[in-house]
Amino acid sequence: MPLLKLWNSLRGQSTTTPEPTAGESPKATTQASSSAAQNSTQVTKRPAKKSFGMFGGGPHSGLCKQLKTLSVRSVLEIGVGDGSQAIAVMETLSRHSDSIRYYAVDEFEMSGGVNLKQFHQTLRNHNIRPQLFPGSVDRGLMQIAHTIGSVDLILVADGNVIDKNPASAEILSRISHEETSVLVSRNETWNFMEVSTRHRCRRAA
Repeated sequence: MPLLKLWNSLRGQSTTTPEPTAGESPKATTQASSSAAQNSTQVTKRPAKKSFGMFGGGPHSGLCKQLKTLSVRSVLEIGVGDGSQAIAVMETLSRHSDSIRYYAVDEFEMSGGVNLKQFHQTLRNHNIRPQLFPGSVDRGLMQIAHTIGSVDLILVADGNVIDKNPASAEILSRISHEETSVLVSRNETWNFMEVSTRHRCRRAA
């Protein structure tokens, strides 16, 4: 009898390797252990929070980068699109102020645009309480001049609105004050515009 076998027999140990239980193969046992180890180290990634502002990398990030240094208390959008720009703008400006009034002039569904009620609800869902002036640009600006006065920031989504209509440009000057910022979009690029304030209205409180 070999010495190792004799030594094991004296200690009461067996030299045979334990057999796997019935129905279980060594390969299956190894795979199960590997799968358990993999699951224990797997990290679940949280979906990124959607942002519309300057850090969102969306279609309005260029505009929002130009607004990030502004501190305003009132905003007027002339042409609202689908509403995402309003959300992006307010998200950016709210970094400097907790209370910003939002106004908008647009023909909405009357010219095939976004539905007024849907637009209003979309903004309300983002804690924005809009004051809307549906109708033509001239009419909306006149209503703002008579009821609101001047505003701190004016965003004109289509430069043709003022380029081809001197009356709109004149009314725009009436709702501007010395510190009003006016940005106009032409060829999908936003640029600041100088506006005369000779016939300005009272500033919104």
